[in-house]
Amino acid sequence: MERPKYQLIFILLLLNLTSLGRGVLARPSLRDNSAFLQQMASETLHTPFKQQVYQAYISGKMKGWKTAIDNMEKQKSNQPEFLLQLINFQYGYVAWCLVNDNKNETKHYLSKLEENLEKLKSIFGETAEYHAYMAAVYGFKIGLSTWRTPFFGPKSMDHAEKAMKTDNLSFQANMEMGNIWNHMPAMFGGSDEKALNYYSNALEIMEKKPEKTRRNNWMYLNLLTLVGQMHQEMGNPEQAEKYFEQALQIEPGFVWVKEELLPSLKTD
Repeated sequence: MERPKYQLIFILLLLNLTSLGRGVLARPSLRDNSAFLQQMASETLHTPFKQQVYQAYISGKMKGWKTAIDNMEKQKSNQPEFLLQLINFQYGYVAWCLVNDNKNETKHYLSKLEENLEKLKSIFGETAEYHAYMAAVYGFKIGLSTWRTPFFGPKSMDHAEKAMKTDNLSFQANMEMGNIWNHMPAMFGGSDEKALNYYSNALEIMEKKPEKTRRNNWMYLNLLTLVGQMHQEMGNPEQAEKYFEQALQIEPGFVWVKEELLPSLKTD
């Protein structure tokens, strides 16, 4: 099955930005902030919302995802870890709406996402994670108005480069750079090889994290399926199968891989 052009829900994203220590710490430097976010991300915030979103992801039933972020918005929690989790989930839902050509919902939740990113910036400054998210935001805007690509494209790349410069060991920064090279037209320099290099870096970063961080982590599954799809598109079915099977070993109930991606290898 061909991967949609703007299938960002299953290709970008972030660290598991679902946890942060309570309270706001002093900000000695932007890089220190980024490292702090990554360290705290290893302590997964377990909430009913996290489980609801994860189940929506592996089942493909996105109504549960929408319900989760709507309920989270209603709570108006100012706790940093709650804000990071909400940003994560809004990001995914915006991408899904865009893929499914639901422009009204895309605009609505993109606006909410930008508001929460401003809150994140006010707490931690312009960290690698903030810049990577902003690079994706401009990617979403391109999806809504492709004619504005000449304006939004450079802004997206600028934020992605700032993310890497701030912290080149950020999972999120590597994922976003990979995404940009993956979706950039070949005539403008797009490169599968460069994209896979960044995705491989992101995968290495993720797999060095504690097992509890990878458990029930939709972004980890996302990365594995993305790399598998890229290999499939590049004519490497054996490699594609390897990554798809790894995703199923982690989550046997992953409907997208089990019912679509793996069977598609047999029809290529």
